[in-house]
Amino acid sequence: MAFPRLVRAKPPAEDALSERSDDELMQLACAGLKEAFATLVERHAQRVINLCSRFAGDPQLGRELAQDTWVLVWQSREKYQTTGGFGSWLTTVACNHCRNQLRRRKLARAHAALPVPEHTPVPGQLDDLLHEERRRRVRAALADLPYQMREAVLLRFAEDLRYDEMTSVVGTGESTLRSRVHHALKLLKQKLEDS
Repeated sequence: MAFPRLVRAKPPAEDALSERSDDELMQLACAGLKEAFATLVERHAQRVINLCSRFAGDPQLGRELAQDTWVLVWQSREKYQTTGGFGSWLTTVACNHCRNQLRRRKLARAHAALPVPEHTPVPGQLDDLLHEERRRRVRAALADLPYQMREAVLLRFAEDLRYDEMTSVVGTGESTLRSRVHHALKLLKQKLEDS
């Protein structure tokens, strides 16, 4: 599913926006240029959807949270400081929004149910079912982790952030984040072995 466009398709003369840095695009967005913001959305949309979906444990809810994140980014665009850290700032906005929404909705666990086949699967389908079952077990084990551990694991491995980048997103020291990731991985391994 493609991310919805915020503005009409750009004429060829505006293709130069795609060559601008994220900081330059945010400066233009602050000045009210919606095309610059649309370029940012296009550039980072899938990443925000993936991040929100992982935090929510539900792809549909993740898409909704991602859409809300972009609204928040637009509304708070003037607060952005052009320091070359747009990716970290965007991740922080998305994480905070997910955290607040999930806390508000009191979602302890939300993951997609494994579809039950109506007929006997053929060998290729059986492999797909086994793969999906493994993914479901990992998602369930991840959803069972305490929120701070789950957040640290997702930022480290799903978002591929370094620990120093994670500190600016979470607002916690690097050693604490390393400890959370370490203990979360131990818990995940134990939960997966038990199931």
